[in-house]
Amino acid sequence: MTNSYDRSHLNIYGAEDDFEMDAILDALDEATSSTTLDSAEPAGKDWSRLLAAPRRAASGLTRADLPNEPGVYLWSRGGVPQYVGTATSLQKRLSTHLGGGVSLAGSSLRRNVCQLLFQIPPNVTGNPNRQKVTTGQATAIRSWLLGCDVSWLRARTERDAAALEARLRHVLRPPLNRV
Repeated sequence: MTNSYDRSHLNIYGAEDDFEMDAILDALDEATSSTTLDSAEPAGKDWSRLLAAPRRAASGLTRADLPNEPGVYLWSRGGVPQYVGTATSLQKRLSTHLGGGVSLAGSSLRRNVCQLLFQIPPNVTGNPNRQKVTTGQATAIRSWLLGCDVSWLRARTERDAAALEARLRHVLRPPLNRV
């Protein structure tokens, strides 16, 4: 039997309808019933922690706002998770994603937004010696990112951050993450 969900619940998880929401919740249940990698914390609880973390408007972030520590970060747009990533330094990584240059080689998020906006595949823009975007395209990519909210969880080590990101990506597969 399919449940009926409030539209806001569907949007939080990026579900299109009740059937997709059931599948997402089933994946969360499965993830919380077992652990993965070398952590004792189930992935569903990881998502709950990340979704509950304070969201900051990307347009208002400064380097000083960001911790210079390892961690996992989430980009959301309109309350819908779009991308999850890991960083050895949240400060450096998030600053890289907010860059406005025409080379997208240093940011998979910017490459994936480029594909979303302009249908240019990430493998084309990912190599610094290959196609770079125009100044107008770079501005549009940055504007799209500035319309997002960012939240993050600090991790004790880079390895913990990488394991946490792997669990988070496995559970809900945000649309701008390439799996």
